[in-house]
Amino acid sequence: MGKITSLSVQKNNKNRVNVFIDDEFSAGLSLESVYKYSLKVGLELDKEKLNQIVSENEKADAITKATAYISKAIKTKRQVKDYLIKKGYSEELAYQVVDKLKEYGYIDDKEYSKRYIESTKNTQGKRLVEYKLMSKGVKKEDIETAYNQSEIEYEKSARNLAEKYLKNKEITKENLVKAYRYLIGRGYSYDQVDYALKEFKESL
Repeated sequence: MGKITSLSVQKNNKNRVNVFIDDEFSAGLSLESVYKYSLKVGLELDKEKLNQIVSENEKADAITKATAYISKAIKTKRQVKDYLIKKGYSEELAYQVVDKLKEYGYIDDKEYSKRYIESTKNTQGKRLVEYKLMSKGVKKEDIETAYNQSEIEYEKSARNLAEKYLKNKEITKENLVKAYRYLIGRGYSYDQVDYALKEFKESL
């Protein structure tokens, strides 16, 4: 058991307070936590209680940072977790915050996938989209759920992209081979690419 001997506002952050117990620095807490737990000079505080306050304060701080991060643009669970770890929070706390935000509905990998699929429907094939989403930590089943909720015609998308690629180009075997490679590189299947270039091949 110790006694709070000083509470001082931090110089670089007026919303945080340094807590000294028995004249020794013990923790940095948010001003909100100080009010919430009625901390004041002279109050006796055991180590276990202080650790609990510090833990809850850190979690609240991490939730605030994560919420600000996802308010700029929708993020996946892994992106939020990695962001918090990069900010210095433990992996365990990062997972706790992600779970809490998921519970609140602020993080939804299915919704993220749905929006990503929709935003790339004219520029990327399914294979490339799946690769990019999985690299962001989205599970394959969440991606498939998002695809099942969308109505994207990838053959038509590949055809439109082929037309843009070949615009102002002479239709030659060489250019069609380049277009073929380009569309495959954009994540379209071989069948979709064959469909997209069928009429161009027939014009040779």
